[in-house]
Amino acid sequence: MTAKHETTETQAETTPAAEAAKSGIAQNVETFLKTQLAVAQKRFGELEGEAQKAVKTLEGEAQKAVKTLESRGQEAAKEAQALWAKLQAGELLTDPRVKELGKKVEGAGTELRKRLDGLQTKVVEAVGVASQAQLKDLNKELAKLSRKVDALLKPVRRVGSKAANGASSSPRA
Repeated sequence: MTAKHETTETQAETTPAAEAAKSGIAQNVETFLKTQLAVAQKRFGELEGEAQKAVKTLEGEAQKAVKTLESRGQEAAKEAQALWAKLQAGELLTDPRVKELGKKVEGAGTELRKRLDGLQTKVVEAVGVASQAQLKDLNKELAKLSRKVDALLKPVRRVGSKAANGASSSPRA
């Protein structure tokens, strides 16, 4: 029983010391946590301020960008209106850039026609149909031959018409 009693007395003696130590640790932890919370709140406030500055900066830049876009849009609208007025007045056709563009378009058109003519010729040859040029040549040749035939038949017609006139006039006499 004495051993038990001694243990209980030791526990009773150490309990107030242990409680004091626990209390000191609790206070230290509480102080530590309060300090950390204060630091975190301070940092949070700083971050919030930086974020507000960044938002204001972005808003300012966005407003500048919108103003720039608005001015560019107005300039483009004015330019489009001026071009439309020139087009309606016929002034646009005298612009050297438009003339140069017209020359390029004409050149491209000529090149396209040449290519299409070549393609048409190839298709006509492949199909076996005479081309317009070949038909013109054939018509010329036919006209020459027709004139020659007419020239050869003229003397025969004269002789034939005299004989026909003589034969018909003899029985009447």
